[in-house]
Amino acid sequence: MTDSNRSVSPKIRSYSPKRKGQRPKKNGNRSRQNQLYPRLKPFRDEEEQSKHLDSVLRDLGLYESKEGLEKRQKAFDDIEDLLNCWSVSVSKPLPLDSINQVPQPVEKQARIALISFGSYRLGVQKPEADLDLLALCPSHCSRDDFFASLVEILKDNSRIEEVHPIAAAYTPVIKFKFDGIAIDLLFARLSNDEKLHRHKKGESYVIEDSDLKDLDEAGVRSLNGARVAQILSSCAPDAKAFRTTLIAVKEWACVHGLYSNVLGFLGGINYAILVACVCKSNRGAKPATLLKAFFQTYSQWKWPTPITLTHVSYTPPEGVTPLPVWNAKKNPRDRMHLMPILTPTYPSMNSAYNVGLPQLRRLNSEFQNAVRILNEIENGEKSWMALFQGNEFFQRHAYFLQINIIASNAKSFLEWYRFVESRLRLLIAGLENPHHGVQAEPFGKFYDRAYNSDGVCIGPGNSAPDCKNETCLFVALRFGYGIDNADLSYGVAEFLHKVNSWNGRDAGMDVEIEVVQSHQLPNFLIEKSLCEKLDVEQDENREQKIEKWQKHDDSAPSAVTWAMKVTGNVQKRPRT
Repeated sequence: MTDSNRSVSPKIRSYSPKRKGQRPKKNGNRSRQNQLYPRLKPFRDEEEQSKHLDSVLRDLGLYESKEGLEKRQKAFDDIEDLLNCWSVSVSKPLPLDSINQVPQPVEKQARIALISFGSYRLGVQKPEADLDLLALCPSHCSRDDFFASLVEILKDNSRIEEVHPIAAAYTPVIKFKFDGIAIDLLFARLSNDEKLHRHKKGESYVIEDSDLKDLDEAGVRSLNGARVAQILSSCAPDAKAFRTTLIAVKEWACVHGLYSNVLGFLGGINYAILVACVCKSNRGAKPATLLKAFFQTYSQWKWPTPITLTHVSYTPPEGVTPLPVWNAKKNPRDRMHLMPILTPTYPSMNSAYNVGLPQLRRLNSEFQNAVRILNEIENGEKSWMALFQGNEFFQRHAYFLQINIIASNAKSFLEWYRFVESRLRLLIAGLENPHHGVQAEPFGKFYDRAYNSDGVCIGPGNSAPDCKNETCLFVALRFGYGIDNADLSYGVAEFLHKVNSWNGRDAGMDVEIEVVQSHQLPNFLIEKSLCEKLDVEQDENREQKIEKWQKHDDSAPSAVTWAMKVTGNVQKRPRT
């Protein structure tokens, strides 16, 4: 395979189990933890460099303003009020007062506790980030009511738009926008209302092991997202350093197309656990050192050795029904996972079960490249901005698979896009063909193209709600030396059959898949990603400079066979 730039990082010792008969050591757990997550020497000029890093993150607009935080808090409070009104509407008549024989007042009903989690709970959200919420409901509320009567209430609210319930998801969720803020709302129901009776509006609800009692697996998954956020909020020795490091890691991942759980990369919770492990083993370190430790540790990690922030317990808390715990030794399905990052709550699950071989390969490569950049920053050769600048992904390859998701209007597009996005991992996995010397390298980021009312593409951006909507995803194709022809038909055709047979597909919902060479990439990719990295100016040599990288890969086959698109033959369009 064609090689990308590689760098050599300091060796990190991995944990080796004790030999049979070996005498146990004192503080064995701590010793193992130190071997897995070794403490690294401080970054040069650690204090000053950490200030520079924080300044760059602020210049990039990664900290939410005071007004933005107040808007989120207002949305949180209003959604909590709305949920409690819904709770009253679905409740059965309360028992009569034993003395006066009249219904008990509504105030005595158990309140829904609304709990934030994700980036907002950790204090690392971007201004445009989603707000992840868990509705912890009393026993009279059901999941059926949640996805039926509550959805109707949300749709009738003038402040709410784009309501999209996904009851059949692995973790059932209602997605919507409240005053322009994207909301992901989960549901869990407690079997005992005692704690909810004591819960008051404005108070933080602390989730305990006892809350897992009588929950089904979907409820446990919903509850555990908030439980993990609570643990991560409290386990980092220095909360501010943890937040700064996590913000930097997330931005790096976004810029390099590595931030997407749905596409088989890592999401916010995965990166948060990885950063928390590094923080625990480098107590007192500043963000510059923690960031260096993050990339050096995981660039040398021996996957699939699991990441564990806390001790994994296989025994349920008292009174809790035993649930499946991730265990590669006993569970063949867990043994197939490539990048296990375990949640620090019972039952421990692999939060990165979506990661596939192409995604893991890219993550390892980018971890190594980040180590090289950080060494250059530490030596004064580059500034911190170099870590967050345009990626070289589109410079390294000669061939790409371009996937265009299209719908005739914004409403249809939202439903169609979410469905196709959830199936794209199947396409990426299907493109991998070691026997024929084909590797797929996805870039986990979508690029929107705007259309006018005449259906003409007017460049990057979002279309008006009643106009054609389109977004593009790119998967680089790498080929073994000596490969003259590569047939991608089977993997592409299988994927298109799956999305084409979706019951919710309406007229105007299409997917186009086409192989493009580097010189056929849309102009906005060249301008935004490539010229920025190459420092190409608008001068007379610009075209020659771009052409130079376009012709760099002589290992590509002379012909690539591909399948089709949903609507028929692909029409070639001008680059926009």
